[in-house]
Formats: sequence, structure tokens, C-alpha cells
Amino acid sequence: MRALIVFLITAQALMAQPKPKCVDCIPGTTHERSAAYKKYIEPLLDVRDFHIKYYADGAADATVTHPEPEEGSDTSRPPVQQVVALMKNRSITVPLLIDCLNDGRITSARFDGERASALEVPVGYVCLDILMTWVAREPIADPDECGDGLGACIHTEFYFRPDDYTVCGTDGDCLPRPWLLLVQKNWKRELRSGRLWKALRKRDPSR
Repeated sequence: MRALIVFLITAQALMAQPKPKCVDCIPGTTHERSAAYKKYIEPLLDVRDFHIKYYADGAADATVTHPEPEEGSDTSRPPVQQVVALMKNRSITVPLLIDCLNDGRITSARFDGERASALEVPVGYVCLDILMTWVAREPIADPDECGDGLGACIHTEFYFRPDDYTVCGTDGDCLPRPWLLLVQKNWKRELRSGRLWKALRKRDPSR
């Protein structure tokens, strides 16, 4: 009995101790970054120029998978190599892109919304951008009911804006708003059920 009492007291003391900070987690989460996450997602943070800019009232064709043409040219330039690497093997990268949605670390991409100056876009939105270029049908998209602008064709419960993050600090990290986390949960639900794979295009539209 005495040994049991000592055990319980020790266990309670350990539970009361503050948990060590996760030094290898996606910022703002307790989700540890896997080797695959570091290999495929984190290189997006090093891109100096995606050659696109997101606009609140722009057309739906602003995407890192189809960069804007060079000045004076009508020919679209290829995506940067970090994006190309993510688009080669969807069976590996689709789950990683979904895990990335709440990653608030900022990238070189810019969003011209309702603010006075352009917003630095977190990598989570860049991941959503890539996911959306692959989705072609229900239950995530409705190609017959497309509007215009960012997120066109995508059902509301699977979309968030580039500025749906808050508390952006001096360390370059932003925190996701509650709606963004719900969107991520919806993507994970479709992935687990297998319905997501049926909603993807048969071929990568960028190829």
C-alpha cells in the first residue's frame, strides 16, 4: 500500500510539471514535423519568388502551380522546383499538404487584400493553393458552380483566405484562426474516408 501511495504521489507530481516545449513541431501546434514534412514542405519557406501574387478580387488563376509569365511574354513559366517536387507524388504529398494548412510561417508570396500594404502569405495557404489545383469534383469542389476569385469552385468548408491567420510575431510565425483549423479538419476527414482521392483530377493540370 505504501509503495502504491508513493507511486501515485510521484505520478501526480510529474503530471503537474509543465510539459517541455516542442522544439520540432509545426509552429503553433504540437504536431511534430516528420522527415517527409521537412523534405517537401519546408523548402517552400526558402523560395525567394513564386512569381505570383494573390489578390482578394482577382481571378481564380493565381496559383504557385502556374506562375505569371515573364514581362513581355505570353508563355507561362514553370513552377519553382520546390513546388514541382510537391506535385510529383501525390500519394506522399497530399497528406503533407493537409498537415501544412495550419503552418503559419510566412513565405515570399504576397496577398493584396483589403489592407494598406500587401500581406506576407503563410506557407499553410500556399499548401492549400496546391491542393485546390488538384481538386476537380465533389465533395470538395463543384465545377458547375464556379464563381470568380480565390477559392472559386471550392466549397466553403474546404477554403480559407490567405489572411485567415492572426497574431503574426516578429519571429515570422502567424497563428491560424479557428475557422482555418476547422477547414483542415474537413480535409483530413475526406482523406481518411478515401473520398478525397476520388475528388482529385486524374492528371496533374500543371503537366
